[in-house]
Amino acid sequence: MFLSFEQLVLLLLLAFILFGPEKLPEYAEKLGRLMARLRQTSTEMTQQVQEPLKNLKYQLDQPLEQPKIYPAVTCPECRRKLEPDFTFCPHCGLRLKEGPYPAPPLAS
Repeated sequence: MFLSFEQLVLLLLLAFILFGPEKLPEYAEKLGRLMARLRQTSTEMTQQVQEPLKNLKYQLDQPLEQPKIYPAVTCPECRRKLEPDFTFCPHCGLRLKEGPYPAPPLAS
């Protein structure tokens, strides 16, 4: 990719012959501006790609939230496993915990 000194001198000599001494500085300036614009575009594109990756790396560095583990609830009547927030057993109908209202009186 790199040019040796001899190749660089040969290219400069060819450019001098083809474009002449009047136009050579103008073309060199245009080439310099083009290279600066390419470098700026490359830097902007690199930043656009690296910014989401930095955010992703930050998110991956954060500890994951552990899921809440509820103790297994079993109905004392039918011995089936239940969800922890059930008030009544869906299988036998036994009241497992008191709700916001008091239990209705039993008819005798």
